[in-house]
Amino acid sequence: MGKFKDPYQGEGIEQFRMVALDIPPEADIQRIRKLLEHGDEKGWWHWEEGCVTAAWRASAGTADD
Repeated sequence: MGKFKDPYQGEGIEQFRMVALDIPPEADIQRIRKLLEHGDEKGWWHWEEGCVTAAWRASAGTADD
């Protein structure tokens, strides 16, 4: 498994082409969500949410388009 560098923590399993990210509370949640949604729309990746905060749930559908 590979490790990511700060400011975000995470790990990946190359064999399954899977990545898990830990996004700190002080991160720009809107920017991260917008990036994830954009990549999904373009077919670059699929993403799912795991253990999320109320702030992350509240950011759904409010990203600037």
